[in-house]
Amino acid sequence: MSANWGRDVWDQYDRVCSHADNGNDFVKRVQQYTKDRMKIEAEYAKELRKLAKSYQKRKEDDMKYSDVSAFYKMVKEADDLAGQHEVIVENSNTRVQDALKKLQHDLHREKKAHDQEGIRHSQNYRGALANLEKAKKKYEAATQEAERAQIAFDKASQDMNLTRAAVEKTRQFSMQKNDQAEEAKGNYLVCLDQTNQFQREHFFTRMPEVFSSFQRMEEGRVDTIKQLMHSLLDIELAVQPIITKCRDNIRESINSIDGARDSMTFVEDHRTGYLPPADRAFEEYSSSKLKTKGRDSKPATNAPREDFGHLPPAKRKKKLQGKVKELEDAVKKETSEHTALEKMYQVYSANPSLGDPTVVQQQLVVIGEKIENLNEELYKFESYLAQAEGKDPPLRRASPGKIAPPPQGNNSQAAAAATAIPAGSAGPTQPAPRQQPPVAQAAVNSGPSAPPPPQETFDEGDEFDQFCVVLYDFTGSNEGEMSVKAGERVKLLENDGSGWIRVRCGEGEGYIPLSYADIQG
Repeated sequence: MSANWGRDVWDQYDRVCSHADNGNDFVKRVQQYTKDRMKIEAEYAKELRKLAKSYQKRKEDDMKYSDVSAFYKMVKEADDLAGQHEVIVENSNTRVQDALKKLQHDLHREKKAHDQEGIRHSQNYRGALANLEKAKKKYEAATQEAERAQIAFDKASQDMNLTRAAVEKTRQFSMQKNDQAEEAKGNYLVCLDQTNQFQREHFFTRMPEVFSSFQRMEEGRVDTIKQLMHSLLDIELAVQPIITKCRDNIRESINSIDGARDSMTFVEDHRTGYLPPADRAFEEYSSSKLKTKGRDSKPATNAPREDFGHLPPAKRKKKLQGKVKELEDAVKKETSEHTALEKMYQVYSANPSLGDPTVVQQQLVVIGEKIENLNEELYKFESYLAQAEGKDPPLRRASPGKIAPPPQGNNSQAAAAATAIPAGSAGPTQPAPRQQPPVAQAAVNSGPSAPPPPQETFDEGDEFDQFCVVLYDFTGSNEGEMSVKAGERVKLLENDGSGWIRVRCGEGEGYIPLSYADIQG
């Protein structure tokens, strides 16, 4: 979609005028640059490098605009163009300097004409509003006088001391005031209709034409600057065949100039997203009714909010998109680090001599929590953005899973079990939590999830008794868990397929992970 200043920045007339002034000032700066450049060319490379340095980017220059960006890239390359000066000076004075002077003169004249037209339309619009306000006040005053005259007539008609002639006089006066009130009301209605019509033409026809004139002028200025930069470059190409690389860099920067894209950049920076004001409504006036106050088409400025709701619609969406991009980059970075640590954890678990896997496991827990927090923050701002764009809420992103603790035993059975684990495995499989609420399932911790409370046990004399050999040391940290050592033989009481088994060892019983034990027949 191409830029349309009359549609996209209709309420930014002052910024449009300021942008046009900056463009004219920029032409002056380019013209002065070319003039000084030719002087320095006459003084060879030393002075040319001095010029390039003196024309580095200023703080007030906006590099988002393609002509400004290309110009400063050209200035940077100018430091390498020392030595070739005489032909450049002669040709640039006739082909570039004169053209820049003419461009500056034409821009000043055209900008002045557009500005005067915009001021004239604005004054006419304010005059129409003033006339409407006068007609409204006259209607209000006439209505109040008619009501007072009617009250006076009512009192006179009930006063037995007044003559019929006096009563007739008050009646005639009341009718006169009523006629004046009706006339004032008609004038107000006509004026209101004319003002609304003028307002529509002002915001949808007259001012958009002024904005379009400014846009064409600015795009033409940028394209002319582009052509003149090409001319200046061609002059240099005629005498500088040995600096091909420098010329190519300059041409690339100049070819990036695009007046239409600069217009869209200006729109994106200053578009508010507000709509022009609606037609003004008729306001009735009488002593028994209150005045109706007009409303502004723009919302009042609020204090800064987390969802950027204090900003205009277009700027709010731009801010939210930037925040979502920032959080997505952070999640991507932390996820990459988490993946690398998972691989390191697997290597350390398979070969503890290379490093301590528990240290890596703690780092995985910290990063996992960080990713989960970032995902929550990202989901929140994605929801804000979806609301601003009128879309459905986004889906939540998955966070990294839990990592099971590495084996801690040193006996032969634990070693045998470790060798039975496939290559690349990180140790015993982490059992899934049993009957945990969603909040608990999302938590990231370093050990198995808490087991359920003990259920029905088997009797000691049951003919179906089974026993297990503990493969790894396990320390119970939650209620219902049992601490066991690798190599211990315990009685199996329950295996419900949840990844936890209930066992008895001596006088105690509790839960241990199924992956930490070898069930015997």
